[in-house]
Amino acid sequence: MGTERSRRLRAWAEALVAEHGDAVAGLIGVEAPLPVVTIEVELGGEVPGVTGGTTIVLGERWFAEHPDDVGCVLHELAHAYMRAPAYDQDTIWLIEGIADYVRDVLGYDAPWTRAHHQPGRARGGYQTTAHFLLWLEARRPGAVAELSRRLGDGSFAEGAFGEIAERPLADLVRLYEAEQAAPA
Repeated sequence: MGTERSRRLRAWAEALVAEHGDAVAGLIGVEAPLPVVTIEVELGGEVPGVTGGTTIVLGERWFAEHPDDVGCVLHELAHAYMRAPAYDQDTIWLIEGIADYVRDVLGYDAPWTRAHHQPGRARGGYQTTAHFLLWLEARRPGAVAELSRRLGDGSFAEGAFGEIAERPLADLVRLYEAEQAAPA
């Protein structure tokens, strides 16, 4: 049973890569030719997904319980296409935020992954950073793709925000937080 379920999961994920690959690449500024992505399935895996290089490993158990989690595959595909060489305290928040941003922009968020504001968490990664990036992209179209390109080629530094959005990151976060706190 497990191997048949794994085979179906792999085929489903490969079809999602084929269907959405160009859209994901466009959002994160990756140009053709796109890297070849390999899908593997971890039998009994409870973690939704993890990516190393261009290999995405999906957790069989997770997808047995969440069979329609397209957003997870697209999140991991963003990682595989970006191929950021540095995944550390200076970049992890943005790398994970961009991957969730992709999920949200393409309309495949889930109740547990929806981008949202949480005071003081613009640089917290995942959903809270995705919300900040949605805000930033609305003000500076193309900013997320350029940040992603810099992460991917290893040239990202915090100063990139000033070059791309014409304000330092700390100023952008202050503006974002002020707007989120303002009455609607």
